[in-house]
Amino acid sequence: MLIGIDLGTTNSAVALWQNNESGGEAVLVPNALGALLTPSAVSVLPDGNTLVGAAALERMGLKDGATATSFKRLMGTDRKQKLGKKEFSAEELSALVLMSLRDDVTAHTGTRPTEAVITVPAYFNDRQRKATRRAGELAGLTVRRLINEPTAAALAFGLQDKEEREPFLVFDLGGGTFDVSIVEMFEGIVEVRASAGDNRLGGDDFNSAIATAVRGRLDPDGLLGKIDERRAEALLLQAAERTKRGLSDGQDAEFALTVEGARLSTTVTASEFEAQAEGLIRRLRDPVVRALRDSQIDAASLSEVVLVGGATRM
Repeated sequence: MLIGIDLGTTNSAVALWQNNESGGEAVLVPNALGALLTPSAVSVLPDGNTLVGAAALERMGLKDGATATSFKRLMGTDRKQKLGKKEFSAEELSALVLMSLRDDVTAHTGTRPTEAVITVPAYFNDRQRKATRRAGELAGLTVRRLINEPTAAALAFGLQDKEEREPFLVFDLGGGTFDVSIVEMFEGIVEVRASAGDNRLGGDDFNSAIATAVRGRLDPDGLLGKIDERRAEALLLQAAERTKRGLSDGQDAEFALTVEGARLSTTVTASEFEAQAEGLIRRLRDPVVRALRDSQIDAASLSEVVLVGGATRM
């Protein structure tokens, strides 16, 4: 069985091809919790067993929460992360996420998948692509192909049916990375004319901006300073994620968390968030300008802008 996997910095997803009267379509497979997105997070328990996804993410604020996230940023490097008593490479951590997605498909269909197509950023170099293939192999999957994320986005939006040579821009702002690509269709093939991005810019950075803005007034008595700094940061970022989602639908949102039994809360307004994130928003502009320049395509000639990634919903 062949599956398609979006291996993301913050969240990952897996899909199957399902035939129907119109030919067929890709259908996302839910995980054990019924969610279509699985957090790209791995946690090691004191007994050495591992958790993947939401269960791992929930351990970030615990005293013994040995949890890794955003390890996609380290793909193709020699850096390792220590979780509990063991060190893990980015490929090994990614393999655990891939195994979890593989097992979700097995539970959903009764058949264990053996092959996969996995998405990668268009800017990934050869070493990063090989690391992604290696992660698939560690997960027991034969990686039939790596597909560039803007190409996958174009296919998902049905843009292969557009008139040829109508350029469009794919604006992909995920949890940990930002990619922009200028794409054209040529003889039925999706052609990426130019790509640019920032692998240190994503929704997580907007969470950090919110946490930085409120920490002082949230905790005047310094309760967060009395616990482990990594645990304090995890609590702040989890609260910031909830606040960011609230601000996506309203003009203000509560920022709240609990430290050692004490509830801390404050209110963040949309205008405060925008002011705090102004520098991040400016950083989004540069890759767009660079991609347009490298493709030698004027912005006015773009037929469409495709927004991809959860952070574009802010």
